[in-house]
Amino acid sequence: MIIKHVATAAAAGVAAVFAVAAPAAAATTPTLDQPTIRTGFGIITLTGTADPGSTVYLWEAALKFRTDMYQAPDYDRGGFVSSIAGSNGRFEIRRNQDSGFRWYVESGGLRSNHIDVSIRAGVTLSLSSPGSGQVSATVGVSPSQPFLPVQVQRLSGGSWTTVASGHTSDPAATFSASDSGLFGGSHTYRAHIGADADNGIVANYSDSVAITVQGPTNPNPTPTTPKPTPTTPTPKPTTPKPTPPKPATPAVGSVQFTRIQYNAPGTDKTTTKSLNGEWFRVTNKTKKAISLKGWTVRDAANHVYTFGTFTLGAGKSITVRTGKGTNTSTYRYWGRKGHVWNNGGDTAILRTNAKKTIDTCRWGKGSGVTSC
Repeated sequence: MIIKHVATAAAAGVAAVFAVAAPAAAATTPTLDQPTIRTGFGIITLTGTADPGSTVYLWEAALKFRTDMYQAPDYDRGGFVSSIAGSNGRFEIRRNQDSGFRWYVESGGLRSNHIDVSIRAGVTLSLSSPGSGQVSATVGVSPSQPFLPVQVQRLSGGSWTTVASGHTSDPAATFSASDSGLFGGSHTYRAHIGADADNGIVANYSDSVAITVQGPTNPNPTPTTPKPTPTTPTPKPTTPKPTPPKPATPAVGSVQFTRIQYNAPGTDKTTTKSLNGEWFRVTNKTKKAISLKGWTVRDAANHVYTFGTFTLGAGKSITVRTGKGTNTSTYRYWGRKGHVWNNGGDTAILRTNAKKTIDTCRWGKGSGVTSC
């Protein structure tokens, strides 16, 4: 509405003066900066700009599902992750990163640019010598990602030789190997984790580790001083590149939400019948059985269901009802006293016991059921 102000002049013949209020300024589109890649699982700090004093909300998706963005749940306090822009328009959001992610922010109904942020593998190597001329190596990776390519390399004659290769295990995400027939003395090793482009994981080396081994003396000793690890690793394995195994679990998408009844039929009540009218179903999309022990399903408000000891057969489904009941091979019961899923829109997130996101399902207000 236009507001009209009239001022009357003291002297005759002076015209009235009208003033019109200035329109409110339009909201500014927020921006999101590209952060520095971090190494291993941990907190990443996201920064950007928005209107001073405005609330900024984070949206996210694992790079594997980069087209299925959802509002980032706040697992510690409930609700959604947000920040308030300062008087200079800058904001900061801290978020755990356990794989490559796509992020954008929303403020005042406007969305920022999106950013894709990979994560560099954090590689650890531990060595032991179980006997004469023998070395045992254990490789770990952060984030805990199975099926990543691994090489264990030994310094030999001033260059690195691959002595073992394979993939990180499921679900421990470790790799073990041995090296034998060694001369006595000090030997130096390093490990290399290869990249996983689908999940946004960048290749990396471990630190070099030396170990003293008991054994016969080498009649022709060679220098054992390792060359500096290159800044940009480009391993050249001397053995053929192994064929990756077909992932069973917990590869992203191996288990998927296939149906969620988020609005129980009829009027929502706290009766067993009404609560059990609300449920979700997940399906094993692989050709191998998958252990769901310790896996979780949560909503945007951080209500969490945790699977106990349970194996989901190849191509099989399991339905989890919200209320109480007796578990079977095809049905599980959450045991809650109130409904979980929001009828007006919510997000379901499936994670492994290592907190790796396997699948998400997001919906708005609809018919009460979604096939994700």
